Amino acid sequence: MDQTLFISLCKAGKFKEALNLAIAGHEDEKFTPSRFSMDKKTGLPIFYRGNKRVEPDDTGTWQLSKNTKF
Repeated sequence: MDQTLFISLCKAGKFKEALNLAIAGHEDEKFTPSRFSMDKKTGLPIFYRGNKRVEPDDTGTWQLSKNTKF
């Protein structure tokens, strides 16, 4: 995923397009995110599937987040 394009889409108010950019090619996976929010400290997106936090692994497959400290 291209971070600069993702952030520019968010700033333009195109949140649906930004989420589609993040999940491109992985739409049918079990833990594909359904929503996201922006971290105020780092400015990076945090992805969620329902109420669970998800993140892509090394291969790009969406998995539940292993980090328990949020």
